[in-house]
Amino acid sequence: MTARGEKTREHLLDVAETLFAARGVDAVSLREIRIAAGARNTAAVQFHFGSRDGLIDALIERHMGEIAALQQALYDEVVTSGREHDARSLVEVLVRPAAEYLTRGPSERAWVKIMGDLGQLPDLHLDEMAVVAPPAAQKVGAVLYEQLTKIVRPDLAVERIVALAQISVHMSANRARLRDNPEESRAAVADDVFVDNLVDMVTAALFAPSGARQS
Repeated sequence: MTARGEKTREHLLDVAETLFAARGVDAVSLREIRIAAGARNTAAVQFHFGSRDGLIDALIERHMGEIAALQQALYDEVVTSGREHDARSLVEVLVRPAAEYLTRGPSERAWVKIMGDLGQLPDLHLDEMAVVAPPAAQKVGAVLYEQLTKIVRPDLAVERIVALAQISVHMSANRARLRDNPEESRAAVADDVFVDNLVDMVTAALFAPSGARQS
């Protein structure tokens, strides 16, 4: 790809990222992205990305490497300190990267909002999450699943992991929106307090006593 083509591609990604974050992935058409980007070629988005899914894949490639690196560093620290079976430490590996990523800048906040949007799909399954999850997240998820199956049925363990993954990303996405709206009436706690509290809440909910029938 030429330098000009690469510049056009990155600009289209920038525009798509902004629109998706503001309005939701399903609410923005490829045509709107092209017009907002000022691309005169009516097939510009399709040329560079093929489809909406291709565009989202490009955004995943743009951001998930950094999030994976944050997650891997956390996981390595947990293992080095002998906490690889501590539930709260494992949950922190899953929760903290996105919560920290949104503090880096507007593009990062936009991606966390998009993650929140994509993560709220009602038919999201654990195997679909595993496909895009970084290696550290997959390892942590497997250990948490094993721990959960000691206190709840396997199907409930899966249900809890999916639900809590959705909730934690949703909360981070809300945090990103709050940072982008300085006139928001609700006062935001400090970043470190937000992350620690989110980890505490997710851990408590994940391992809460079950009132569901066990048969």
